Amino acid sequence: MWVIALHFGAGAVAGAIFNVRTLLALVAVVFVECIAASVASGLTAALASIGGLVAVQVGYLAGIYLRSVLERVGIAHPSIRPEHQR
Repeated sequence: MWVIALHFGAGAVAGAIFNVRTLLALVAVVFVECIAASVASGLTAALASIGGLVAVQVGYLAGIYLRSVLERVGIAHPSIRPEHQR
């Protein structure tokens, strides 16, 4: 259960600070972790790892929501990045 909480926390931090490319990298790392756990420990560990994969994604959404709430309240400032010139 603590693994799912850690994955949720990592997703929340990534959602509050980074863009979606970071989520894709986190999902790839957790997917490799899921495959390694299923090979090493069997189906039970694989199901817990899939829970971690879902927790990363839900945590990312929670982090995005937290960032939007903090911006609305005035605690955080929206990131100002110049748009990519095409």
